[in-house]
Amino acid sequence: MQPGDSVSVTDDTGFLAGTAFRAHCMEIVRLLDAAQTRRGFDTTDAQAAVEQCARDARAAGVLPEKLIVELKRLMRDVALPEMRAWYRSVLTDRVIVWAIEAFYGIGADDSRAPADSDRR
Repeated sequence: MQPGDSVSVTDDTGFLAGTAFRAHCMEIVRLLDAAQTRRGFDTTDAQAAVEQCARDARAAGVLPEKLIVELKRLMRDVALPEMRAWYRSVLTDRVIVWAIEAFYGIGADDSRAPADSDRR
């Protein structure tokens, strides 16, 4: 594999190719665009959307690394195209942290991962 080669993500659950995940992605982009338009950049609603997406992905059996790849692709290819690359990377990092925390139930809210989970 050479630098710049694309990596294909296989999702055995079908969640990442399904309408529910696409709807989550559209909502995340919509909320990030709205926050950017307001210039205050309050990302509370976008964070909630990312967290719900991550929890739904976990419930569907999606591996966390596959979710992360797809969210990074979303941020790179779709979200906030007019934003400078450095700020998009900062925002992408934030989106990934929100997703990981929600996926594993370690975020600030009361949504916790199931105690009997075998994922790490």
